[in-house]
Amino acid sequence: MGARRVVVVGAGVSGLAAAHCIARDGVELPGGVEVLVLERAAEVGGKARTLHDGGFRIETGPTSFLDNSEVFRRLVDSAGLTSTQITADPAAKRRYVVQGGRPREVPAHPMKLATSGLLGPLGVLRVAAEPLIRRGDPAVDESVWDFARRRLGAQAADRLIAPMVLGVHAGDAKRLSLRSAFPRLAALEAEHGSLIRGAIARRRSGAGGGPTGPSGAVSSFRDGLGALPAALADTPGVTVRCGASVEQLARGEAGWGVRVAGDPEPIPADAVVLACDAAPMGALLRHVDPAASDALAGLYTPPVSVVALGFRQEDCAAMPVGFGALVPRGQDLRLLGTLWDSQIFRGRSPDGAVLVRALYGGAVDPDAAGLDDQALLRLARDELRVVAGLEAPPVHVRIVRWPQAIPQYEIGHQRRVDAVLAACRRNPGLLVAGNALHGVAFGSAAEAGVRAAGGALSYLRGGE
Repeated sequence: MGARRVVVVGAGVSGLAAAHCIARDGVELPGGVEVLVLERAAEVGGKARTLHDGGFRIETGPTSFLDNSEVFRRLVDSAGLTSTQITADPAAKRRYVVQGGRPREVPAHPMKLATSGLLGPLGVLRVAAEPLIRRGDPAVDESVWDFARRRLGAQAADRLIAPMVLGVHAGDAKRLSLRSAFPRLAALEAEHGSLIRGAIARRRSGAGGGPTGPSGAVSSFRDGLGALPAALADTPGVTVRCGASVEQLARGEAGWGVRVAGDPEPIPADAVVLACDAAPMGALLRHVDPAASDALAGLYTPPVSVVALGFRQEDCAAMPVGFGALVPRGQDLRLLGTLWDSQIFRGRSPDGAVLVRALYGGAVDPDAAGLDDQALLRLARDELRVVAGLEAPPVHVRIVRWPQAIPQYEIGHQRRVDAVLAACRRNPGLLVAGNALHGVAFGSAAEAGVRAAGGALSYLRGGE
């Protein structure tokens, strides 16, 4: 029996994690396995790329990952990057939310909310009453904002939870599904009847973490997050073909056929892993499984633009110390949030310089992401004066645009997930990865790739 072939569509961290694990663990198959990764862009990494630009290390998308997953740790170790993993500076534990025109630190303990200035007296009292609130109906697919208003009050929902949603999903808390976007919050209420009681129980058990998820060290790699997809792409047995736009996917009696634009014939494959964005994934499934294609067509993925600015260190004296600041709506700012990269991880900027990123667009203000470079730069400079005290002109500018950035897990998202997974069951040898279904974080996407690899290998073994 000759080597089996698996084609992976998409060379983001998820697709490359799938390719790496298939090639690594597929050597036991009779004849072995060859893995071909097709990527329409000119380089690997998807949105998780690290630009080395003028002495700055600029993340084009996600900033970090939480080192709390054994699956992810094993992947990093297998890629040979364990020794290069770094943790965030202790100062990065300080997080801010803009309220009343200035950044206010989010207290580490909820009892300090009363003096933070983030909530008024009634808002603080309402949060304190959270343990008295009855559980919600588990059959209701509740929005994140409705859940927060019910449990914590409208003020906390607007000023604390909605900006958190902006920071993770660049999304609208009133439209995102709690159980799909923040399953840990839903689980805390289901298990403990209260977020506060749940958080206390987690601390007592040693699990740690906050209400939105488990604990873990904020981490990256010395050369940035882009180091992981780059290392995975170098796996023996994996061939990566960039600039390859997949036009069609077809299934026949002999297996799968993957047609690439400009190729004379489809590429034959025993199994296919779709690890691309939701829109191209849906288009490829149009003739394979129309129901799954229709489900993915409804997944809103708004644009986000990243404005990376380098400043002289002496011009940053008024800048707060911490991870960054999120901006609730209603603050007369279009900024979603700002990340103070030089204060999160050392080595992100040259000596004597500071790197800051400002994020625009998302589900709440997609038009902001479409402003031209000059308008976007002016807006970022004006708003960073307010949020971070940065008055001086930047010494370095880099703007990165993502027309389709982060998928929005809106109300009813689970039906979309069910439709796509049903398509995989109806079409043996079809696997899905990426961040369209089960989690938008860097680590979650990588784990989705690992799971897809397991499914592909299981299918290949069954066909021996």
